[in-house]
Amino acid sequence: MQQDPVKYLQTIINSLQHPFYVVDVNNYKIVFANKACGFTQLNENSKCYELTHHSSVPCASPHICPLSELKKLKQPVKTEHIHFDSEGNQRIMEVHGDPVFDDNGKLIYMIEYSFDITDFKTMQEGLQDKLGQLEKFNKVMLSREQRVMELKAEINSLLKKIGEAPKYFTP
Repeated sequence: MQQDPVKYLQTIINSLQHPFYVVDVNNYKIVFANKACGFTQLNENSKCYELTHHSSVPCASPHICPLSELKKLKQPVKTEHIHFDSEGNQRIMEVHGDPVFDDNGKLIYMIEYSFDITDFKTMQEGLQDKLGQLEKFNKVMLSREQRVMELKAEINSLLKKIGEAPKYFTP
């Protein structure tokens, strides 16, 4: 029994655990999406920015629009965006855009796929915070160590003045 190639491809793409969709480069319309996208409102007029950003206009600063970049560069692009999941929660996504060209070399589609890096970014921010605390602590400790060395030198100087041998070695 021969399987419909479109249905077969849909089954394969739906097996991916990360969002994967195809965007028409002329109008931002999503022409194909897998289940991992969670696009409950997807229809033939849905645009990528509407479903991922809940916006009525294409991506703009601070987000780099993968489609705009892809049109300029004609090569794969990668950026980070805040997208919304199916429950409306913000997620930090690493967004990849890959070009699809027709037989004449004209850019016709962008394949976009995303990886949720929210947990990684949260952990990275936590580590940066801990590193900052450690650097502050280190500065405090070095300052205290320097002060201890200064006090030892002062004690040795005073001991010399009263005729006693210095007790502390100072460099």
